[in-house]
Amino acid sequence: MAAPAQISQDELEELREAFAKIDVDSHGHIGTKELNDLFKAANLPLPGYRVREIIQDLTKTGDLHDGKVTFDEFANVVHGLKSTEVAKTFKKAINKKEGIYAVAGTSEQSSSGTQHSYSEEEKVAFVNDDTIVTWVNDTLTQAGKGTISGFKDGSIATSMPVLDLIDAIQPGSIRYDLIKVEDLTEEEKLNNAKYAISMARKIGARVYALPEDLVEVKPKMVMTVFACLMARGMKRV
Repeated sequence: MAAPAQISQDELEELREAFAKIDVDSHGHIGTKELNDLFKAANLPLPGYRVREIIQDLTKTGDLHDGKVTFDEFANVVHGLKSTEVAKTFKKAINKKEGIYAVAGTSEQSSSGTQHSYSEEEKVAFVNDDTIVTWVNDTLTQAGKGTISGFKDGSIATSMPVLDLIDAIQPGSIRYDLIKVEDLTEEEKLNNAKYAISMARKIGARVYALPEDLVEVKPKMVMTVFACLMARGMKRV
């Protein structure tokens, strides 16, 4: 299957890896009861009601086969999520501080007419990688710090972009005297990463990545770190 327009080949491979974690028997499909776990494995946590709505939509369109979801159907669902008005609205909002505040404080109404509140982390899950990078770089620039080219930027191995972002979100929180900046050994990189993850959690970011993910610059896990910090940064506006 060709990658949907808003899903890159790299993202498609990551979705395949997530699908394989849930489809442990390699049947090529999963049950609807496992769909929520699949979204979590793909770093796309959704509210329970939203997963139920997706299952209802798949049922209506005849895309479910005996209650099973194939990888192609899952990839199309992810593509649909990246195309939603939630994502469009949020992308516009991050360009305006008042917009971020407005989106962060509102609820989403489901097709059934029920109001459901989104946490900041859930909103960020709808946003594409470029939007997160833009927010990160804007925040770093405003604080007079260096920027990143993306989630594969080599400087991330030192954890400095993460530490700088934490300090930009909560000024004075990072003790730069504890950080080795130049000519780092692998052990020093790991120490910086441990400090970065620890401080991210200390300021309230729900980071679940490991220090090794930063040192090894694993793009998907790096993205989750910045996404969680973005969610935390929204709360200060």
